[in-house]
Amino acid sequence: GGQAPPPREGLQLADLADGPYFTIAMQLGAEDLSRADCTCRLTRDLNRSDGGPWWALGRSVFYGLELDGDALFDPARDREGRRQPGEGKRPRADWKNRYVQFAAQVKVFRSPFDGPEITAVHQADEIAYSCCKLRTDLLEACRTAGVYMEVEVLANPDNVSLAVVDFEAGGCSSVTFSPDTGAVIRERKIREAPRKVEGTYIQPLSTITTGGQGFEGSMGLYLQGGRLAFFRKRQAEAEPPAASNGWECTGFVTDLSWAEGRRLTPCLAFRDVGEYHLRAVRVGAHPPVALTQTKLAYEDNMWKSLDWDAGEQEVLQM
Repeated sequence: GGQAPPPREGLQLADLADGPYFTIAMQLGAEDLSRADCTCRLTRDLNRSDGGPWWALGRSVFYGLELDGDALFDPARDREGRRQPGEGKRPRADWKNRYVQFAAQVKVFRSPFDGPEITAVHQADEIAYSCCKLRTDLLEACRTAGVYMEVEVLANPDNVSLAVVDFEAGGCSSVTFSPDTGAVIRERKIREAPRKVEGTYIQPLSTITTGGQGFEGSMGLYLQGGRLAFFRKRQAEAEPPAASNGWECTGFVTDLSWAEGRRLTPCLAFRDVGEYHLRAVRVGAHPPVALTQTKLAYEDNMWKSLDWDAGEQEVLQM
């Protein structure tokens, strides 16, 4: 008879594939997982497999985000990883490739910008809508989960604000953060022509721009458990406090009682034409600094009226 193969010495990596390896690898971020992919074919295949580390990372980082025409990161499973009713066994998927594609697309703005960067605005009152939407129903179901989006403002000749709108469900409302003034504005369009808008605003942060200089730096929004918060960080922040790393936050300033439907669309609102330079730099589950709810912001008497009626303006100008 043939000679028996020599016994293996010690534990092999393949022996860990059914459990311990996944437990360890699921503690890694995208950069470390990419390094693990390079070590050997076995780790690369394990990391990309269904239910593996890349799938788990994407499900965590992109929970509550939905791409235009591409649904959720993994629509077949719920937050706990269980398959949804009616979803049977799926074809073999490359979850690293899915993660990379999803991470790129959530930073893209819709036409006419068609990318993560905006360098010029050719129409006054232009709106740059994100290609991803915030699923308020999913985030409400898992109140510990959140979505953070950040935009870097490198050049701003006039004025740009960060907002979320409920237009996907036929709504006509928005919440807008002005990084220049530190104000948060809630608006609802009552009439298209002549244009009439009802609004209220609150100013949790101070005004920081003077002399016509537009805000430059970074601004972000965070949605968690049906509450919205906004962030800003000035580009020329000198020796920022160590605890905040230069970030200022409005706190949780409003709930979602103003919104219709279960999808909110993030967007950038430009006041005038010009050579701007903005880019979406970060979309994920966590904001840059921890925050708490601003209780006063939920009280209606803290919000000031900001109504606007184009018809009345025309009468006054006659």
